[in-house]
Amino acid sequence: MTNYRFSQGGAIVFGGSGVLGSGIVDLLSKNNANVAFTYLNNKESAEKNINMMNDNGVNGFTEKVNLMNLSEVKNFSERALKEFGKIHSVINATGPLIHLTPIADAKLDDFYNTLDTDVIGFYHILKSVVPILKKCGGGSITTLTTTAVHKYTHTAGLSSIPKTVVHNLCKTIAREEGHNGIRVNSVAVGQISIVSKKQQEEIDSSDGVADEFLKLIPLGRSGKPEELFETVIFLASENAGYISGQSIPVDGGYSS
Repeated sequence: MTNYRFSQGGAIVFGGSGVLGSGIVDLLSKNNANVAFTYLNNKESAEKNINMMNDNGVNGFTEKVNLMNLSEVKNFSERALKEFGKIHSVINATGPLIHLTPIADAKLDDFYNTLDTDVIGFYHILKSVVPILKKCGGGSITTLTTTAVHKYTHTAGLSSIPKTVVHNLCKTIAREEGHNGIRVNSVAVGQISIVSKKQQEEIDSSDGVADEFLKLIPLGRSGKPEELFETVIFLASENAGYISGQSIPVDGGYSS
């Protein structure tokens, strides 16, 4: 495992109890980073992650936070700052369950929910953590998007449309806050061989969309979870100190 450098203080992970967020929290803690992370519904997974962090010898806490509630996001972020004294990294691994369907056939509630969670939720994160990072003398913001922001992916409109807004928010903040030492990057996630139970059910009911997508990946395989987690932690760390405003695809060459 690569050793990633982090300054004193701690990291914040939004969505740290999901299948991707849990892996990110684990790798952060294995690199001696204290972590505060949020969950929405999966309290059991959050508690397991706290035990894992304790086993890895770092400090941290978890809290139930609804990204639609700006006060909750701000209060959690301020608590993390008070707990750790400094925040060096913020990672967003949240995201709603995406239904694979042509965008014109999507249910209105699904479309609105995805826009809210991805766009408004991420904006609430930015409103909460940018002032904190400025106060701390800089730091990194890293968020997960989708490879579909770079190349059209059949039936992935519910993901690609709001994530394209997130992609551009990252570039905007990187430009506007770079002079404050704040780096902002996104990781465009392709097909990774780890999914939640609900995601697997969606894939199973998608008439072979995932299998067809696999044929379009030049490397001819799904990504390993650790290949995604390593990319995220690298971008968040001081090892990537001169990388900002970028979207890094982890998609086996699909978007090339």
